[in-house]
Amino acid sequence: MENTYPTGLVRKLTQATENQLKYWVRIGIISPVKIGKTFHYSFRDIIKLRMIVRLKQNGLSFQRLKLGLNNLSNLLPESDNSLTRLVIYTDGVDMLVNEKGRYFSATTMQRFFRFDTEEIENEITELFQKDNPARDLSMPINL
Repeated sequence: MENTYPTGLVRKLTQATENQLKYWVRIGIISPVKIGKTFHYSFRDIIKLRMIVRLKQNGLSFQRLKLGLNNLSNLLPESDNSLTRLVIYTDGVDMLVNEKGRYFSATTMQRFFRFDTEEIENEITELFQKDNPARDLSMPINL
């Protein structure tokens, strides 16, 4: 059996209120196990809860958040490892996901690409230095 964590600890970790937890359990976003009188949550539940609270704090509507969570659940395998490699952002309108350098919208499933101009500048400098080892790059080139 996987490790589970009691409600009190989960509330501290996620900053979710008791009422929020009850609501999210009722609508099926999370599925804690009841042991005695206390609900116990999985690591996966804690990740989801923390993500929900943070994205809501940053202005993402609950409807968009729920849509994004459903899409991520369908896309990713059930292992906790798949969730730990995600970095999720919001602009208050969309839920943007970075998974191992792949960027996409969790709500629309639209993919994005990363274009880093600083990386290009560093590559130019590095190649120029290899081809011109004696040239001082701080000196301007007169055209």
